[in-house]
Amino acid sequence: MEQAKILSRIEKAKQQHSLLEIYVKKQTGEFEVGYPLISDHRWLVLATLNAQGQFAGFTLFALKRIKRVRNATPYLKIITTYQAYQEEHDQYNPFKLSQKTASIEQWPKNFLPKLFTTLTKERAYISIAGRFDIAPVDQIVAATAHHFTCLPFDPLTYQHGEPVILAYKDISFLQFWDSADLLYQQTNEILNEKI
Repeated sequence: MEQAKILSRIEKAKQQHSLLEIYVKKQTGEFEVGYPLISDHRWLVLATLNAQGQFAGFTLFALKRIKRVRNATPYLKIITTYQAYQEEHDQYNPFKLSQKTASIEQWPKNFLPKLFTTLTKERAYISIAGRFDIAPVDQIVAATAHHFTCLPFDPLTYQHGEPVILAYKDISFLQFWDSADLLYQQTNEILNEKI
């Protein structure tokens, strides 16, 4: 799918506040579902839903790594039905993650520095994929104009690896402010108190 068509679908979905399926190159059969919040000529931030229609967090996508964007699919109709059920039973946003949506929508056009500055301040845990060989879960510890530093993280042992510097340009997608981040933060604090 050509990038102009991808951007057009993203903008239309933003205006209509409608769900999208986002497919990333080299990720066979896997896709993210969510509402596009902000985008520029290089990046997209999606408010994601899980397979049960609950709010799941946020995902940053490099537009050049998106291979396809789909809307109004049978699967999205199912997720919309699940979402309505979750909202009706006060289960749509169990971790109150969607509260960060308003602040994200206020970020400037060139929002990547703001995102990484915020994630660094929070020492947030992220899930990441791209053109690098690194553990899929990492903790952000520093950011510059073109790079960020993270500590590879093993969620089975709660051990951090040596710092790794990565370039923004190598990111395919990055998941942040999700339930895993909350659980890792909380558990890490508790484990460190006992040491």
